[in-house]
Amino acid sequence: MALSSLPPLKNSLRETLDYFARFDYPLTPDELWFWQHDTSFSKEKIEKLFNSLGQLEIRNSREKFSQPKWKIAYRVGERLSRIPFIEAIFVTGALAMSNCPEDDDIDLMIIASPHTLWLARFLVHLSLGSLRRRPSLPHTSPLSSNKICDNLYLDTNNLIVHEHSIYTAHEILQTKCIFDRGGIHRLFLESNSWAKSYLPIAYSESLKKFENLKIKKLFGIWDLGFGYLFVPVNLIAFVLQYLYMRSKMTSERVSWGYAFFHPGSDKTRRP
Repeated sequence: MALSSLPPLKNSLRETLDYFARFDYPLTPDELWFWQHDTSFSKEKIEKLFNSLGQLEIRNSREKFSQPKWKIAYRVGERLSRIPFIEAIFVTGALAMSNCPEDDDIDLMIIASPHTLWLARFLVHLSLGSLRRRPSLPHTSPLSSNKICDNLYLDTNNLIVHEHSIYTAHEILQTKCIFDRGGIHRLFLESNSWAKSYLPIAYSESLKKFENLKIKKLFGIWDLGFGYLFVPVNLIAFVLQYLYMRSKMTSERVSWGYAFFHPGSDKTRRP
């Protein structure tokens, strides 16, 4: 069903449908209710306005392509969770919505303990080896298929995403956590409460499952009381990796507590 054939809708609802249509991801009525912005229609009202069940053929095929990628992501997440500096691992991008083309890679966001991000990244690269997608390859290609793209790192002192837009709000709220050492997913959402101004229902519904969850005040190695011992090692890892990357960097944003590789480069292909 083409968007032009839909019954009259509020502008914001049509904008939501248009947004997901860019990624070949037609919404069901329940999903349209979840992702709506600037409106607060009930599920029943949305159901009366629009029914997209005839548009799901592309989604069904992409869900099939996504299933083996999820299995890989969970296996990789289990492996990386053994690194003591890693606090949480999230699947992001197209796979987070089970909307991958067959030759897509697997995007991961890694949350590290305070002041250990670059040490954690070094160990992630050692652990993944040939499973990592080579940076020179596009995200979607036969050589990239099912490879890991660890393109976003944050430490627990730098969980706030400062680019405020509806695209970034979607990215934050659609992430799927596959490892959490202790309330990091909730802390990540609370740190980015600005997303509520763009997607109020999606934000409040995402927080509901954490209502009774307590967040640890210490993280990983800091629980053991010797976290600061790793700060000099992290500094060395940061300097060495930055010097290696510097000549190749374009739109990347890196600092002591965060690393965004190719930020925003996939806006035309990821919901």
